[in-house]
Amino acid sequence: MGMIFITHDLALVAGLAGNLAVMQRGTVVEAGTAQELFIKLRHPYSRALFAASSHVPVRYPVPAGRPVLEVEGLVRDYRVAPRHLFGKAGTFRAVDDVTFKVGKGENVGLVGESGSGKSTLARAIMALEPPQAGRIAVMGEVHDVDGASLATRRKLQIVFQDPYGSFDPRQRVRTLVAEPFHLLGKEAPRGRALDERVAKALTEVGLVPEDARKYIHEFSGGQRQRIAIARALIIEPALIILDEAVSALDVSIRAQILDLLANLSARLGVSFLFISHDLSVVRAITDRVLVMRQGKIVEQGRTLEVFSNPQHPYTRALLGATPSLERALANPEKRP
Repeated sequence: MGMIFITHDLALVAGLAGNLAVMQRGTVVEAGTAQELFIKLRHPYSRALFAASSHVPVRYPVPAGRPVLEVEGLVRDYRVAPRHLFGKAGTFRAVDDVTFKVGKGENVGLVGESGSGKSTLARAIMALEPPQAGRIAVMGEVHDVDGASLATRRKLQIVFQDPYGSFDPRQRVRTLVAEPFHLLGKEAPRGRALDERVAKALTEVGLVPEDARKYIHEFSGGQRQRIAIARALIIEPALIILDEAVSALDVSIRAQILDLLANLSARLGVSFLFISHDLSVVRAITDRVLVMRQGKIVEQGRTLEVFSNPQHPYTRALLGATPSLERALANPEKRP
């Protein structure tokens, strides 16, 4: 059976495909065997894609300071339906005694297989779901099984994987970006002050103030994700959670977004928690990484140390299973 892989992931096709076609604006600009194409890279667009796939943003030293996020002994259980008519309902532990910290201006990665508890942990941090036990403190303000105060919620924002699906297409960008202001209550800016805050947020992410008058369908995927980041930034949170925020973008746009996030972290001192399956992104943008399996943090440490010398068997298996462009090109005989 023949197969066609349509993907942004160059490492994936380098390890799987015998032949490869590079497409730009509706035209195949280069084609050939995967091994030959990656070595010669005749077309400028092919070379740009190859360079962007291994792009590492310029990073700056993390400033010392107290943690913006402290998670201690967090537990999150879900009720499981009984297996038969008269059986008892059970529980499934999605997050099991998780403890970690995120410092001011620090970028932390959270990786693990699907179902490991990453998104459940993020929802608990955002106070969207109550934990059964444990403590979460944001800038020293605690929220636990009783939920989070409005003041705590103001310090947290999230950017989702799908930049289009997280917006109301009937609203203009001005309204979409200003949405978090409801957390400020009576302190929320109005009128001209609101327009100025929206314009500043759009400028921070590389857009222009005039974009506030447009609708979300008028933007590309990368621009939509910039708007999502602007919406997260507008109330100046201490921590932004990025849940697979660059996985839907092609490698060239992904490189631009990673550069943007590194720049925002350095200039504004905002901290990021990256939830991702893409270990190359985590390696490029984070200072520390947490490895999660079956609800537990099985390994954590400085990103480069964990990636170069993983201690836990699961971390080694995760790294070994990740597609690698360099590994695929170095071992062409292993390609199917």
